[in-house]
Amino acid sequence: MKKFSLLIVLTLCIMLIIGCQETETDTLINTKTEISTLNNTQKETIEIKVEAINYKDYEGNWKLKVNEAETLYLITTLEVYYGITGIAIEKIEDNQVTGKIYSVTGAPSYRNAEVNFEGEIEQGKLIAEYEDDGWLYTGKIELKFENGEILANITRNPVENTPMWGIPEGKFEFVRPIETEIFTQLESEKSHLECFLFPLSKDKINPFNEGELNDDTIINFVGLNIGLGDFDLEQFGERVKEKDGNVAFEKLVMNELANLYFKVEIKEHQISPNIAYENGIYTVPSMGGVSEYPKVQMLLKDVKNEGIYYAIVDYMFEYPEEGEKLEYQYLIKLEHNLKKGKDEKAFRSYTIKELKKVEDPIDFDVLYQFLNNENE
Repeated sequence: MKKFSLLIVLTLCIMLIIGCQETETDTLINTKTEISTLNNTQKETIEIKVEAINYKDYEGNWKLKVNEAETLYLITTLEVYYGITGIAIEKIEDNQVTGKIYSVTGAPSYRNAEVNFEGEIEQGKLIAEYEDDGWLYTGKIELKFENGEILANITRNPVENTPMWGIPEGKFEFVRPIETEIFTQLESEKSHLECFLFPLSKDKINPFNEGELNDDTIINFVGLNIGLGDFDLEQFGERVKEKDGNVAFEKLVMNELANLYFKVEIKEHQISPNIAYENGIYTVPSMGGVSEYPKVQMLLKDVKNEGIYYAIVDYMFEYPEEGEKLEYQYLIKLEHNLKKGKDEKAFRSYTIKELKKVEDPIDFDVLYQFLNNENE
């Protein structure tokens, strides 16, 4: 009887295991079905999201995204100098779009091409035909509106005589321009800014993009300029000492100057190729010599982003026989804060956000001539 009972128990266990396996298999099948269904739901959801984009946000002006000198090209004040290829989305209503694509060469030729288009956005894309009555060609444009950009595919229909100008052909990205206006400084403000920018000469810091500065770059920048005497060190009192041909300064001085120039603090204090560091004290050789000096040629205010400015700065050098000569030109992105001095008058202090070398320096005599002609 006991054997029979044991056999029944074993049989029930085997049946239970088989049942569990079948149930697990069923669960896997059901899970796959649910995943498949979920994927379909996701696809449907994505399509709904595309349709739900607020296309009104895309109204306004857009500029071609370029690989070289991108920031300079995006600055609206410099369009008369560099030329412009852009899209103007004039109106979007119920997914119906009207706008134009235009391309203008820089001065002095100012060749201009402009085509109008209209159509309906479907699945996040607009497809429309266009015709350039001036340069005598036709074509098709496809515009995709996604991630705050406009992706364009522009084609032309074959013509017997190739036009001398026109809107571009190919695949392009269009982004929002940097809308700017010239900011006029008092001579005292300009002088203050040039003194602030003096330590940025090419042998002391390399050009950098916003957010890319690291501890080593900042330590080297501060240390070299302290050794050269380019900073006003009286404000630091006994925290900076010169002895036996060296300048020693506390790490707090390093942090204060890093914050003054870049609004950051050193994450990890350390030695640098030209700077020693031990027990919270930096040491750098006391150096001398001459250096390039800055001349702010143009200061541009970003009208869409409060406190952001773009300075185009020539770094000059005095040669014995040639006199003053341009060495290189920088585009410097600045952020300013208004502070109050001892006399309670507001003055401008700046933070450096980005430093870029202008590979083909702007001729400001020519630029201002173009700007004056445009304003007449």
